[in-house]
Amino acid sequence: MSSNEEIKRAIEELGSGWELKEDKIVKSFQFPSFMNAIEFVNGVAKIAEKVNHHPIITINWRSVKLSLKSFDVDAITERDINFAKEIEKALPNSSNSN
Repeated sequence: MSSNEEIKRAIEELGSGWELKEDKIVKSFQFPSFMNAIEFVNGVAKIAEKVNHHPIITINWRSVKLSLKSFDVDAITERDINFAKEIEKALPNSSNSN
């Protein structure tokens, strides 16, 4: 993506919870149990393998934080936006953001 304005517009289109932090697209998710959080992470892992684009995943008990950035070019790219869209589309628990 060529500008911060393009990135901000793309993030707004992703929906609730996604934000730009430290040059990454970030969203945190809350779950009722640790196992629900792990199931969510497993779903994200399947998407990551399918699209060959892997996020930073931080798990803290019932909370999961995803951080997306294309490290090969050290920037946020269409791959990151598309990956976030895949997460929102495929994982019903993704609406449990916080």
